[in-house]
Amino acid sequence: MTIDNSPVVIHDRKLMYILVVSLIVILSIILISDFFDNPIFGRSREFYSITISALYVLINAYRFFLDLNFINYSDQEGKITLRYFSLRPFMQKHKSIEISKNSFIKYEIISKAAGLKKYLILYQRVQNKIAKYPPISITALTNDELNSILASLNRISTVKN
Repeated sequence: MTIDNSPVVIHDRKLMYILVVSLIVILSIILISDFFDNPIFGRSREFYSITISALYVLINAYRFFLDLNFINYSDQEGKITLRYFSLRPFMQKHKSIEISKNSFIKYEIISKAAGLKKYLILYQRVQNKIAKYPPISITALTNDELNSILASLNRISTVKN
């Protein structure tokens, strides 16, 4: 079984491009237009420019906080393969985890920030010890994708959650 959340990633990227273009167009209209020469509702053009810019920064800060990842999961050919990279700007390091199905022990789901952020932690047996992989943000997965991955991991794990 192979699962990837590329539709979510594509939607996210389109949304961010639309937001940037909208910000540029709206700020250009506010700063150049004669309509804003006189205060509107008692507010100056600078107020509207700063408010719209602050809203854009808050949207990006929220996305950065969520730590969304592109995820490609596969459990074929006797191994679990999980490829992922962050959708945060300037942090697009591609990472990959490959675990033999025989050495996979269990997984753990951790929720943070009142359930807004979810992380997957995988455990593997290495030389009679248990190795814990770093948490992987699974916040960008839909419920169906997450349930499919968890069902696959449940079938493979030796320690049942």
